[in-house]
Amino acid sequence: MKLGCSTLLFGGYDLDTALAGIAGAGYEAIELVSIPGMGVHFEPGRCDSYYEDIKQKVADAGLVIESTGVGGAFTKDGFQALVKATAKLGAPCITTSSGGACGDEEYWAALMRRMKCARVCARTYGVKLSFKPHVRGAVNNVASSRRFMEENDSEWVGINIDNTHLQREGDDPAAAVADLAPWIMTARIRDFKSEDLGIGPVENQIPGKGQSDVKGYYDALCQVEGLEYATVEMVGSKDFELAEVQRVIEETIAALKSYQS
Repeated sequence: MKLGCSTLLFGGYDLDTALAGIAGAGYEAIELVSIPGMGVHFEPGRCDSYYEDIKQKVADAGLVIESTGVGGAFTKDGFQALVKATAKLGAPCITTSSGGACGDEEYWAALMRRMKCARVCARTYGVKLSFKPHVRGAVNNVASSRRFMEENDSEWVGINIDNTHLQREGDDPAAAVADLAPWIMTARIRDFKSEDLGIGPVENQIPGKGQSDVKGYYDALCQVEGLEYATVEMVGSKDFELAEVQRVIEETIAALKSYQS
């Protein structure tokens, strides 16, 4: 399993800084984010040369774009422009989430109507849509993920699995990987420490410093056919000093590589 890192960790810095830090730490891929208020490393609606320049910067850093990450943008009007930008960046997937609230059947029905257009959009631009089961969201755990995928039976739609969101919703992450394996397109990995549904401090998102069995989850990911990358995605580092962000991603990759031996 190759290791990737989201540029979200460098949300307070520009793309050049993010690429240098991620490549320098030894990761092989990135999730390239565009999440206003958290981290914006590409923008939709720009000219072709803008995206070619980003692609070249990523290649020059020895990295590949595993996906673009747009958070909850699926529920907003500009989502199609983000899919189009993802296609121009040459990324195979765009990661997002369902929005809504668990148990809201009215929202679920509206979500399924929206997905009809989303599947057409994905096929048109050749970009797969990878949805993260998100704490409190309409798609939030294994059961709702299975339902979502069964109602969206399409090669263009899949799951962006994240051990910390599933565990906070009461699921066992390693078992969840086995349950959802046919639909897993992308994977996010980190630790967490929290007494509620929150993620907790960045320090406790470093594998081995929280309450999740990150190694067990990683080992399960290694069994998913066709899954190439486990990508580190953490929240809370936007205002960190650059050296502190670098320490976090370096400690994280060291922990993850220790699982490979």
